[in-house]
This record gives sequence, structure tokens and C-alpha cells, in this order.
Amino acid sequence: MIYEHGGDIYSHLEKGVKMLDFSANINPLGLPPQVSAALASAQAAATVYPDPYCRALCRSIGEFYGVSPEKVVCGNGAADLIDRIAYGLKPKTALVTAPTFSEYEKSVTRAEGMVYRHILKENQGFEIGEDILEAIREKKPQMVFLCNPNNPTGLLTEKPRLLEIARLCQDLGTTLVVDECFLDFTGKESRYSLMDSLEDFPNLIILKAFTKFFAMPGIRLGYLLTANPHFREAVWAAGQPWSVSGIAQTCGIAALKDSAYIQKTLEEIPRLRQELVKALTPLPITLYPGTANFLLFRSDYPALDKKIQEKGILIRNCGNYPGLGEGFYRVAVKSQEDNQKLSEALIQVLL
Repeated sequence: MIYEHGGDIYSHLEKGVKMLDFSANINPLGLPPQVSAALASAQAAATVYPDPYCRALCRSIGEFYGVSPEKVVCGNGAADLIDRIAYGLKPKTALVTAPTFSEYEKSVTRAEGMVYRHILKENQGFEIGEDILEAIREKKPQMVFLCNPNNPTGLLTEKPRLLEIARLCQDLGTTLVVDECFLDFTGKESRYSLMDSLEDFPNLIILKAFTKFFAMPGIRLGYLLTANPHFREAVWAAGQPWSVSGIAQTCGIAALKDSAYIQKTLEEIPRLRQELVKALTPLPITLYPGTANFLLFRSDYPALDKKIQEKGILIRNCGNYPGLGEGFYRVAVKSQEDNQKLSEALIQVLL
């Protein structure tokens, strides 16, 4: 079994080695205080079946974003919902950009669909250009996946371009899935999110998660928003009824109430990212700063991740991303102290 994502600290723990993990993009502020408190008091939720419809959590999400709770479907993380979208809607063909999060393609393939890759060009900064419209017109896929900001490039796609894509997909009868799991970190949701366009595009699904922004990857909690009742019913039916634990539901409600944590994150992440960019810029690498809580870069140093690993640090080797290849790496934005350890390790290796 080959694990193709970041965050694999366990292979090293099995050998008694504790690693500093820059391979998974988690909020360095850690669990929100209100989530920590909710975990401590959530024992009662462990003794009963969880609400299969996550009604209280859906209401909280609806209130937080100003949308109807009926538009929300919760799942065991965004990856679970991607699987359920593929199995529930059964697209025979889908278009994904490359590079991007690999689970879109894997889920469609597992559901016996065929995937077209739209390659993003390095000499154009991996931006989603107008040529994606040509690709959609030519291929006429039943589903399109977009990640905004994209993982692993961290690049945002401007809203006018997204709306062009959404209109074209609607004209073609194509389902558009927009993954906004990292958009929270930018503080620019009002400018880039398509959440205010749900009613305009019944073919639209927006993916969100508590995983990254609220530093809850181990709790497993994600959700989608769509105005399409058929989509909601099909996605819900494609999973088992109790996919979201009662503890996860309690923690999700608590996270959305922690306004102080949310505000602190929006202040800290841009500052920490800029400091890390400043520290890495003098190095002999090609850096793609992006806008989220991670950075993509390219280095000619052979097996750089293995060399950095010798210094007790994990970075994400992006060689398995279609559209990238060997020499590309992604690092998370972590605390000032941890970021300094990473930059010092890279300086020792590369200079």
C-alpha cells in the first residue's frame, strides 16, 4: 500500500522517531480553544448514535455563511464527500486540472468514470487560464473539479473566470465541484467564493472542511453546499448514515463559534507566510508563494525531501502530482519557531 499524501508521521513513529511535519497544511495555532472545551465535554455524544443528518451542525454552518441549512451535507472530511459525489452522481467523464488534489481523479476512477486532465503550465505560473473553457467545450465532461486556491500551487482563480466556467458548465449540463477548503486562510472569501452563486447555478457544489483552518484533521469533518436537492440526496445516500460522529458534530459547532480564533488565524497566517517567503527567497529554488497556508517550490537538489528528513523534518514531495514531477516540493506555513527550523535546514542543505 502506497500512501500518496502528506502527514505520514506514523511511519517514523513506528521507528521511534518524532518528525517536525511540514508535509501537511494544518493551522499552526492548533485546536481552537472552544473545540478543546467541546472535546472535554462531549462524552455523552459517544454513548448514542449521532444524528445522521447533522441537523444542529448544518444549522450552525448555515448561520455562519448566511445560507439555508438545507443546502448543507456533512461528511467524514472533504475526501469522504469527494468519494460520495463520485459514487452518488456517477459521472462517466470528469475534467480535473493538473496539478491538483489527487482524490478528485481517484474517486471518479473508483466510481468507474474516465478523467481528462487539463494541464496547468509552469511558464504561466500554473494559473487557470481561458484555455480551460476550450477544454470543457471540447471534452464536454459530466463533471469538472476545481480547487480554489489550488493545492499544491496555492494560486487563486479570479471570480470572473470561475463564473465563466460555472455558466459554461450549466449550459453543457456539467456538474461543477469547487473545492474551497483552503479559501478560509486567505481572508478573501467574499471576493473569491462562489457561495453567493449557489442559487444561480443548480449545477454547482462547493466543498469545505474543518480539517485545515480549524486544525481538526484527526476529528474528520467536512461539508458541501449546493442548491440542488438531487445532488444533496444522491451524495447523502452514497455514504453510510453515521459517517459523522457525534463528537465531530459537537466540535464543528464549537469551532464556528470561536470568533477570536478565526480572527487570530486571519491575522497570523499571512504574516507567517510572508516571513517564510522572505526566508526562502534567497535560496537556489523557484518559489511559488500562493495565498494559502503552504508554499510550493522547485529545487534541482536531488531527493531534497530525503535530505531534509535526515534533519527531522518532513516536507511534501510533489513528484507524484500529474503536471509537476521530480523536484517540486510543498511546505506548510507553521509557527515562527518551526518555520525558522525549516529555513535553517534548507540553508544547510542548499547553500
